[in-house]
Amino acid sequence: MTMNAKYVSFFVCLLVLPLLSGCVVTSGISTTSAITAPRANTSALKTYAWYQQPPAVAVAYDRGYRASLDEHIRRAVEEELEEKGLRKVKENPDVLVAYDVSVDVPVEKDNPENFAPGFGYSYAYMSGYRYKYGDAGLAGYRAVDLFKEGTLIIDLVNPDTNQLVWRGWTEGAVGNFNAGYNKVHKLVEEVLEKLRTNK
Repeated sequence: MTMNAKYVSFFVCLLVLPLLSGCVVTSGISTTSAITAPRANTSALKTYAWYQQPPAVAVAYDRGYRASLDEHIRRAVEEELEEKGLRKVKENPDVLVAYDVSVDVPVEKDNPENFAPGFGYSYAYMSGYRYKYGDAGLAGYRAVDLFKEGTLIIDLVNPDTNQLVWRGWTEGAVGNFNAGYNKVHKLVEEVLEKLRTNK
């Protein structure tokens, strides 16, 4: 190799390295967002209940998924809502809470008739939950199957109208569906930081 060829190779490496490191840095970045229904006053919320309770029968998860993620999410949501001054109740809650984590749909299960409008195959679906609340025409609303895989979505639903009041999400943040509680809690905290309450 001539001296000129060595210099060219060296300069090409210098140019390519920053590009590669930029890809590595940005590929792990997640964006957290929220939308609120018009005239909804989330700061007035005092009590909540889950939209659906965990199923009585153990769920058969697809390969690579574990019930622990569902347990971690529900526990973290409860802790964060309590921190925000909301109390869990069994009757007459101010709001109902639901969550989804978007996942790729296995070909054999990709049947639209299985899912309510606006929903799709997701971690909550695998956990035995199926939500059928409306989106109330929220600006910026997207169906679950339109989010990047691994997006954590937390919804608050009006128990009287069965319409979405508030949605927060962190795009593509759940890269490991066997994530431990601390990781999951951090993601839930990031989403619920967007929720405005009186506390």
